[in-house]
Order: sequence, then C-alpha cells, then structure tokens
Amino acid sequence: MLRCIIQRANNLKHSHPLASVSFRGSKKKTKVVKNNPNPVWNEGFEWDLKGIPLDSGAELHCVVKDHEKMGRNRDVLNSPNFAATFTVSLLDTKRNNTGATLTLQVSYLPPPGAAPLYHPPPHPEHLPHSNPGVEMDTVTMISLDTLGDEDTESMIMVDPPEDQGGDDGRSMVIVGPQGSGRESPAAQTPKRSPPSYNTQGGLRKRRKGNSSHNKPLPNKPQDLQVRVRVIEGRQLPGIHIKPVVKVTVAGQNKRTRIRKGNNPVFDETFFMNFYETPSDLFDEPIFITVCDSRSLRTDAVIGEFKLDVGTVYNEHRHCFLRKWLLLCDPDDLSAGVKGYLKVSLLVLAAGDEPPDKEDIEGNLLRPAGLSLRGATFSLRIFRAEDLPQMDDAFMDGMRQILGFDSNRKNLVDPLVEIHFAGKTVCTKIMEKNANPQWNQSLSMPIRFPSMCEKMRIRILDWDRASHNDVIGTTHLCMSQISAPGGEIDVDDSLGFLPTFGPCFVNLYGSPREFTAFNDPHEALNLGKGEGVAYRGRVLVELTTKLADKPEQKTEDISSDDQLVVEKFLRKRKFSLFVAFYSATLLQDVDDAIQFEVSIGNYGNKFDYTCLPLASTTQFSRAVFDEWEDIRPRIEALNMLLAAIERLKVQLEVKAGGDLEDLELRVVEMLDQVIADCSEDLPSMDEWQCATPLDRSLRHIRSLTLQQILLSAEALKHGPATDLTAVLEQAEDWAARMKSIAQEPQNSLPDIVIWMLQGDRRVAFHRIPAHTVLFSKDNCGKHCGQMQTVFLKASGAEAKLPGQLRVKVWFGLAADVKHFNQYAEGKLSVFAETYENQTRLALVGSWGTTGLTYPKFSDVTGRVKLPKESFKPSPGWSWAGDWFICPEKT
Repeated sequence: MLRCIIQRANNLKHSHPLASVSFRGSKKKTKVVKNNPNPVWNEGFEWDLKGIPLDSGAELHCVVKDHEKMGRNRDVLNSPNFAATFTVSLLDTKRNNTGATLTLQVSYLPPPGAAPLYHPPPHPEHLPHSNPGVEMDTVTMISLDTLGDEDTESMIMVDPPEDQGGDDGRSMVIVGPQGSGRESPAAQTPKRSPPSYNTQGGLRKRRKGNSSHNKPLPNKPQDLQVRVRVIEGRQLPGIHIKPVVKVTVAGQNKRTRIRKGNNPVFDETFFMNFYETPSDLFDEPIFITVCDSRSLRTDAVIGEFKLDVGTVYNEHRHCFLRKWLLLCDPDDLSAGVKGYLKVSLLVLAAGDEPPDKEDIEGNLLRPAGLSLRGATFSLRIFRAEDLPQMDDAFMDGMRQILGFDSNRKNLVDPLVEIHFAGKTVCTKIMEKNANPQWNQSLSMPIRFPSMCEKMRIRILDWDRASHNDVIGTTHLCMSQISAPGGEIDVDDSLGFLPTFGPCFVNLYGSPREFTAFNDPHEALNLGKGEGVAYRGRVLVELTTKLADKPEQKTEDISSDDQLVVEKFLRKRKFSLFVAFYSATLLQDVDDAIQFEVSIGNYGNKFDYTCLPLASTTQFSRAVFDEWEDIRPRIEALNMLLAAIERLKVQLEVKAGGDLEDLELRVVEMLDQVIADCSEDLPSMDEWQCATPLDRSLRHIRSLTLQQILLSAEALKHGPATDLTAVLEQAEDWAARMKSIAQEPQNSLPDIVIWMLQGDRRVAFHRIPAHTVLFSKDNCGKHCGQMQTVFLKASGAEAKLPGQLRVKVWFGLAADVKHFNQYAEGKLSVFAETYENQTRLALVGSWGTTGLTYPKFSDVTGRVKLPKESFKPSPGWSWAGDWFICPEKT
C-alpha cells in the first residue's frame, strides 16, 4: 500500500489552486480552493501495490495547477531558470526522520522560440536544510523523451507543511532549499496527460497541436454537455446475471435499465449538462461501471472503465464512437478481463455539432496494465452444395445451339470469405462449379478473449468484369460454440475455446431463380433480414489455438484429413409430409394460387437440380430427400425445449388465486422439474459423427440439469420456503435451461412453404426442421400436430398475406409407418365405382367415344357397375344426383 497525504501549500500568489498526485498512471486530485495563495487540502490518497514492492524507477508525481487557464495548465510554481532542486526527507510511522533523503533536480527544455535553451546546471552542492545530518546522495534527471512530446501536463513539486500525519509506511515530504514556508524554486516540467487510448489497446500520445475542431475554449463558465450512449455488453462474467450500467460524471449519476444475460443489449443514451469552466470539467473522470443488480454484496461490480472528460474532448470531433471498452476490476487489475462494453462518448461545447457518421466497429479501449492473449482461428473449408445460378446463361445457350456441351447447372464461380474482428480471409476461386470442393485451411490471428460475437461466413460469386456478387451469408456465434468457464458453481473447468464441426452451415437469402436485372432482395443475401429461400450450404470446421505469435496463412488440407471428414457426409433418406387444411385471410388474390413445400432444393418447383420434382398442393406428392443423420443433436435440443415449455406452463399462475391451489401447483411444478432433469441426454459416445463441440455441450447441459435437479429437490424436501421465492427460483431455472437449449450445429435446412400465383412467388413461411422432426423419444413440438402458419410477404410489405392451417411430419423414411398415428381418423371404403374415359386422338379431349371398357366399373375395369348401383352406407342418403366437382381454384 502506498499512501500520500496532501495537506497544504504556501505562497502560491493569486490563483485557484488544486493539487493532483499520480502514480503509475493512476491520478488522484484534490478539490479546488478559490482565491487562496495558501490553500489547505488535508486529503489523502492510496494506491494498492498488489503485493509488488517498489523499485528504484518508481515515481510519485505531484502537480499544482491553476484552473484559470485552458489547454496547457499554467504553472503555479514556475521559476525563471526552468530548474528546481528539491530535498525529500523520509519519515517513519512515528514522524521521526529515518536519516534518508532524496534530492531531485528537474530540468525543462522549452520548445524552440518559446524561451532560450537552458542547459542543466551542474551537480548541486550540499544545501542547508532543517536536518543538517542528512546529506545528498544522488540527483535524478527526468528525461523529456520518456514523457512524450507536447502531450503532457505540468508536473510540479509542492511544499508540504512541517507537521506530517501518521502513516503505515514511510511518508515522503518535499522541502524546498530555503526551508518550509518559503517559495521554492521550481521548474516547468513536461506535462502528463490523462490516459488516451488507441484502437489496438494501450496508451497513445495525443495529436500534436490543435486542429480546427479542437480550438481552446475560453476559460469561463459555459454550457457543456457530456453524452454517453451505452450500446451493448459482451462476455460479462457471472452466472445468470442481471447487469446494469452506471455512468458517473462530475457528481451526476445515470443508470440503464436492468437486462438479463452475459451479452445484454442496452441501447440507451444519457445527456448530462454542465455549466462550468472547461478546465474544471475536463479534469473530471467518467466512470462507466457494470454491476450485477441481483447481488447485494459489496463485490457486485462486474467491471469498470474510467477516463477523463478532457480525453474525450481532445479526440477528433470530440467523441469516441461505437468503441469497445475493456472492463476490468477497479481494485485488482491482475484479475484480467471482465467483459466488454460498447459505448459512444461525446463532449460538446456551445456551437459544436455532433458527428453524423459513425466510425467503423472493432475498436477497443483498453486500460493500461491489461493485455489480451494471442490466438489463431483455424477454419477449414471443405466443400459447398446446392449453390444457385449466378451468371447469365446466354453464352451457355449459344454453346448448346452450336452443339457444344451445356453447363447450365454450374453457372457460378464461388469462393468463401471469412470475416471476424476486422480481419478477412478468402479461399481460392472455383470456376463453373455449383458443388465446389476447396479443401483449404484458413488461419486468422485474433486477440483472445475477443469482444466480437459473430464470425461471418459468406460465399461470393467471382465476377471478372465487375464486383463479386454475394450468394449467401451466415454467422457463427462465439457464445454458442465456446464457453468462458464459471457457468456452473460446482465445476469451473467447463470453459473451452471456440470450436465447430465438421458440420454444414446453411445459407438463406433471396429466391434461387436467376435474374439478369437487379435483385430486389439482394440485401437478404448480405444477411440483413430473414432469408426467404435456401441458397446452399458449406461444410466447415473451426478450431482455436493459443499462440504468442499468430500468423495469417492459407494452406491446402491434406488427403488424410479429407478422408477423416468423409464420415460426416453419410446421408440417410428422409420424408416430409405436409397436409394443408385451410388458407384464410388471403390478400389481393387475383389469380389461382398454389402452395409449394421445399426443404433445401428438394421440392422447389423452379429448380431442376433435385429429383423428385416439386411438391405442390393438388398433387399430394411427398418430398423425399437425403440429409445427414444428426438426430442425437436434435433429440437433445427437443428434450430441453419440451422441458422449458412444461415449466413455463406451470409458471402461468393466475393472480388472486386460492393459496392451497397455488401450493399444489408449485408442488406439481417441482415434481415436473425433477422428472425432466432426471432424464439422460442422448449419448454421444456411440454416435460416430459426434464432434468436440457435441461432447462439450453435452457436458455443460448435463451439469446444468444436475444442478437444477439438486436445487429442486432441496426446495421440495427442505424447510418451508416462501412461494414467491420458489417461483423466482423456477424462473431462473427456465432461463438457465433456455441458455443451453441452443444447437449451433443444426445442419438440417428449414422447411419453406411458398404461396404461388401462377409462376410468381407471393408469400412464404419458414419452419425449423427440428420442430417437426419425428423421434421415438423426443419429437419436435409441432411434429404431426395441427399448427397455424402466418405467411410473410417476400417484399417490404408489412401486411399479412395469409394464414394457413397445416400438419407437418418430417422424419426418416424408415419411420414413415409411425406417421399414421398422427392421423385424426381411419379411411374406410364401403363401396366404390370408377368412371372410365379415353382421350380422343383427333380432338384431344377426354370422353367415352371409342371406349373399350364400361363407362362405370370396378377397379379392374371389367365388372360393369351402373351408376345407380352406387349406394351409400346405411343411414345415409344422397341429397341429389352426384357429379364430379370441378376444380374451383
């Protein structure tokens, strides 16, 4: 512990003094004393050394400033020869002189033209002082090079009083050569500024000089405004926290609304208005503190960031826009990173205009003393499938007319682009290939842990003449494929670096039909909004390695590694059934409508790359397709989602109900939670296609369910607990289960239902495949169940195009026999009669002329059955003569 007490100063002439003392970049300051040449502060400051002893290079800087001058703070104790000598006596805890002294000689070289060059004086001779028994040992010269250029603050040693308060350690007293009470000669030493932060982390120097936007403000009270926009947080440590951000500037406190989770989104802006002199306000610190609102302990602070108001004002346009703050423990910098917070900071004076454009993201403001670990993302790109046509088929049509081979299915030149934290890497270009195989490994250096949440994976179509076109975009969320550790109280070894696959990721965007004109849905291919159609998929694998010197490089994947990934490509035959019951609330229907069902390319009416062809209404054809068998992943996901759904139903307690009924509901809820959490998740040991991420997620899920199980059993069999506390605990269980009910490696494409008018796509709806997947143990929520589907317009219209009542069943072709159990009834045939017709050769229409079979017969066409002999079942009668109902659509 280092402690410094600033008591008073003498003979400062006319000024409004304030004193500050800084140690290792941490600055403390006193209050301002107005119009007093002999101010008395009596303020103490402490620095926690974290167990690290002081070395010979440690410095304690004392500054006395007069806030009457803006910009460079005016020296109060300046001397005409720009030099001063101070003798420091060290006292013990009993205020006795230890016999040790420290003599400093400070020199200042002003800029050329400002003052004559000053040569440092020779080694100072022994100076008489209050303790003649103490001799001077050394003289320490402070080099201007070590303090930076014109970006520092006036450093001045002040005279302390003779009486020094008690201290746990030694106190440093600075005594002038003329003795205490006289004005000490001082030097104007280089100025030291509040810390300024660059985008790469660490301290940086301020810009030399002032731009047109940074003109000095007059030193008089005026209107100043500090704006702080708190945008979002990332990777905040803690278990199911409810963070809140507190902003403190010059005594004004603001706080955001309480959010939930480790990656909260706040998006709140605070305006703090001041009427002060700039010199007063610019020295005030801005404290941005993230706290856990659920914790009542003194250590509820998650992380903090601090910088001066003047640091923000001295930036270009007086602002930091969309910067990431690296949070740390204010009491222990060695504790490491405490998460990230994205903010915008602005300091505006009268006449200043706020910036209208935002800087690029990916900037990080990092406190001094914190460092990030180097790491490397190794992303393997194996292959892609089902890419749509992106080039004009004119030349291909000419080749076909001239008799050459046609390559219409491969009119695309794909390459993969990976973007993360401002860095971009790309694969090679595969020309004329809709199912390319790159087999490349892309290495990307990063700083870990990173505040960036999403890795963007984008497939582009290379264009030789113009810019590359985007085929589709998807993202890998770091929070879903990694864990920082500490999620479970009983086990802190759950953390793992980002890992993924090998697994396919699906791309969605605009409709697959090629158009030579501008695509009105091109923004969907960029990942902006919900994609309306399947655009292909790409097989990727991500691994992370910690490295001191990460490198960015591109390599080919060896043939052995290509053989290893073959087991992840095994496919099984699936079947998809969709029964349409009704279509209501249709808007602007001026043509016959039809509904198309597709999963991937299977079932797409306008795509001829997959067989069988489209499955549309009125044809009653099932869609048969082949996909990877990832049922263990989907079954675990559906199991968790079903448990969450049952828990939420139990939590729907009506207000004002009977207390006994409420207690009974709570007991039933606890029994249900215990039963759900007692079930074992699907094993990954017997599944040959399990990835490292599958095993890590199962481990985290199992321990989370086990902890919830123990908590529920303790509430049920333990002492009586208030019902409100039990319900709050149940809500926390639901939130915890929801956080683990995510499956990033779901390679099954969504089921897309399109409403067609002629050959024009009008409205669509996407159904996640896992919600309708059949399983003997854990079916999807809507598997074989009647559900209401609300269509969405393919354009920007906000109106509701229509509503469907459908039943959807999706599962392995081997499990089709289980589909009948979802039927509402059985079809019984009592009698049937077939009407026979033949197509007339000359006319082309259907009729009975020339028919060799009876007009009405049995199924064989041989037994004649008169029309009148078709009798209904007992108890039923015909309302009239029966006829063939024409198609109304």
